[in-house]
Amino acid sequence: MVANAACSPAYRLLSNFMFRLGRRCQLCAAVLDHPEDFPLCPQCAALLAPRLGGYCPRCGDCYADPMAPVYDCLSCRTAPPPWAALGFYGSYSGLLRDLVHRHKFGRDHGLGVILRFMVLQAWRLHALERPDIIVPVPMRPMPVLRRGFNQSAELGRLLAGALGVAFAGQGLLKIRETRAQSSLGRAARMRNVAGAFRAARDVAGRRVLLVDDVMTTGATMRACSRACREAGAARIEVLVLARAS
Repeated sequence: MVANAACSPAYRLLSNFMFRLGRRCQLCAAVLDHPEDFPLCPQCAALLAPRLGGYCPRCGDCYADPMAPVYDCLSCRTAPPPWAALGFYGSYSGLLRDLVHRHKFGRDHGLGVILRFMVLQAWRLHALERPDIIVPVPMRPMPVLRRGFNQSAELGRLLAGALGVAFAGQGLLKIRETRAQSSLGRAARMRNVAGAFRAARDVAGRRVLLVDDVMTTGATMRACSRACREAGAARIEVLVLARAS
């Protein structure tokens, strides 16, 4: 009797309706007409589209025209960064910037689905290698205590789960206190984080993917990459959610 009911047209119609009802856009909560669009409805997907052109593939620096070709910037041609490849989802502006702020400062952990989607998309779009281990950029102790979490570690953990690879939350350690990078200029940022990190033995001989939420000058990521290289990492790639100018 139950089997017959499960095969009835009314049951299938109700099941399809319940499935659609459970598939909502993770930004505006609209029911998705096409559940395969999950986690974004077409309107929100357009507002949160990844950056596909007009940037440097080595450092992610975004040019004025997003429709321009992808080409190495002058800085990377003259002084290549200490990582083999870099991926990012989009420029640090608009809706992406709002989401980063909601997660980082608003402690909105309900954004997990959309954040996982974006970091995985960034990894795929930039054709990064499958890492042996994912390592987040560490934060200063006091901000972690105030905020209650390291947003870069959360992103790294989400991506590690999606890829099925190891996550090393303590793969990088901060061995001395530094000033907040946001308060400093480019040259001061480089000096501020120089030698501030030490990589754990976990990275030796392994392909490492460094993960952070936002990259501006790249000073922190350069210092972290050098620490991993000194610890014997076989290859270092970088993935950030947003690239700021």
